Amino acid sequence: MACMEGIRPALPQDFSNILHIARLVAEESDAYTWDETATDEELSLSWLPELESLVETFVLEVDGIHGLAGVYVLHPASAGRGGHIAHGLYMVSPVARNRGLGKLLCAHSVREANKRGYSGMRINSVVSTNGAAIRVCAACGFRILCTIPRSFQYPGRGLVDTHVMFHDLDAIEVPAATTRSLTAAEKPALVYPAAPGGVIFSVGEEVQLQPKLGGGTAVGGVSFTVEPALPQGLRLDKAAGTVLGSPVEPLDETRYRITATVSTEIVLRVEEPPTEASPEKFSINEDLATYIENVTKIEDLLLHQPSKFGAFGDWMIWMVHRAWLNDPSLEDFNFNNMHMPPPHYEKRIAPKLMAAMGWNTHIQILSLSNSNVQKVQAIELAASLRKNRTLKTLNLECNSLDSNSVRELALALKDNPDYIEHLQFSHQKQMMGGFFGRPTEEAVAQMMNSNNLIVKLGFECDDAHWRNIIDRALLRNNDYWRRRQAPASVEELPPAEERSLGHILLTAPPQGPANEVFDDGSKSRPFGHCLVAGVDRAPLKVTRKMKISKRTRVKPFVKYVNYNHIMPTRYQVTDQQMDTSDGIEAKKFVKSLLQEKFLAPPADKTGKPSKDVLYLRKKLRSGSHHRYYQSAQSSRAISF
Repeated sequence: MACMEGIRPALPQDFSNILHIARLVAEESDAYTWDETATDEELSLSWLPELESLVETFVLEVDGIHGLAGVYVLHPASAGRGGHIAHGLYMVSPVARNRGLGKLLCAHSVREANKRGYSGMRINSVVSTNGAAIRVCAACGFRILCTIPRSFQYPGRGLVDTHVMFHDLDAIEVPAATTRSLTAAEKPALVYPAAPGGVIFSVGEEVQLQPKLGGGTAVGGVSFTVEPALPQGLRLDKAAGTVLGSPVEPLDETRYRITATVSTEIVLRVEEPPTEASPEKFSINEDLATYIENVTKIEDLLLHQPSKFGAFGDWMIWMVHRAWLNDPSLEDFNFNNMHMPPPHYEKRIAPKLMAAMGWNTHIQILSLSNSNVQKVQAIELAASLRKNRTLKTLNLECNSLDSNSVRELALALKDNPDYIEHLQFSHQKQMMGGFFGRPTEEAVAQMMNSNNLIVKLGFECDDAHWRNIIDRALLRNNDYWRRRQAPASVEELPPAEERSLGHILLTAPPQGPANEVFDDGSKSRPFGHCLVAGVDRAPLKVTRKMKISKRTRVKPFVKYVNYNHIMPTRYQVTDQQMDTSDGIEAKKFVKSLLQEKFLAPPADKTGKPSKDVLYLRKKLRSGSHHRYYQSAQSSRAISF
């Protein structure tokens, strides 16, 4: 049988046996981070003693087991200001397990650490799947300080967690060699600071013993009693639990029991279920409701429509059963501002409706604004939306959805992106501040990124990154919607006419339909772009002594530019002029036109020179770059 005398400091002749056990343990799947590829040098650094680094190794010998039965290492957890905390490593030979030897090594290391003046002891890495090691450490007074997720590669299981365990040697008295450590459940909740043999005072000495409850100082709401009565001159503060006073006469060692009674107050209030302010009174005729539930043909159901006014509970059950039976005439389902009863109170309305949306093929508009939709029903609706193929408008504003339920709805619509066009989530009653958090905002952004149909979204997004993705997706979807509304071909368009539209003059039909705001680009320029022209160097100021011809020269530029960098004006340059090398013909045309407008500006309505060409008086730049001008007619011609 193992005994304390069997644990001793390691000797040089033990080193080979220590490394042999270390290699066996390293090959196990949930012991340490070493594996079968670890070298003797690597194992020696961790398991063999080193006097300069204060690394001590202890070995355990047991009768009946050849060689060493177990090993543990004790050393400072770190140098310098962290040297008051010890660190332990433990291993038991595979042939000596299931005998309690691991607990024997751990308890011995705690006592040795206490002898050396360490104030605490920690174990840096205990694999979460190693239940035996966790139980042994907990039995010796260690507790899990923190968990590091997915930090250990477990063969066959993948990444698992590891625990950092800690033992506070100052707070808990180390047990004697013949006693065991108290578990967390066995430690007293009320303690007073005391030496192992009790507290000893002298007559006339001032006494003040402060109690601790659960490891912390006692607080309000606790009353204390003591049995038997304290020695003469000492008293117990019943509110704080402190032993106060000065003993007046000698007394033999006596045991006193101090009891703490904890009390507190809570305020409870029970109300009727909340009801919405509505002129209708919610009630259900059970006979009618049972009849409706048993109807299987939509023709029979439509013959028994309850009144929506007076008591609309029956009407709600009737409407939901229409959705359940997939009524072809029911395309707009509207419960706006109608308080559906809680699902635990009436399962034939909200829960049944959410389930019916999974197979209903006729409802295109589902309006449940301010209808008491709970988060559980939103998750049920999300499951149905993964299968629904007809719903186009979903309004869930002003309900009781939380971040997780909105996220589930967004993920469901991300997986089924081809139907919903209008979606409303905002103004949920349980959301403080109106925002759902970044995980939900990310899910909504992913939904919008994969959906080309949603053109209206009611959702408050706080994160700038996800808000930008959502806004860009809405802009893209609205452009797609305009294209879908356009006629199938240009031949179906009405004949082009010359009309004056403000500052725009159409001299020829546009090259594409007017609803196509953005083109798709070309192979060489895979982005929406147009041909632009502008002023690179404007005419200079002229005096009488200067040569007018040189000072009034204009240096233009002509190039293709992304739509995001342009603004519309009126004068046109075509692609044909860009066919020449470097667009020389286009530049010549722009230069002659600009100089003509500068020297002979057109007159406005009052007969004065028009202000439309004032941009020629100065360089047109935005920041450090040119300002570009886009044609209002087509992406293949430019005006200025």
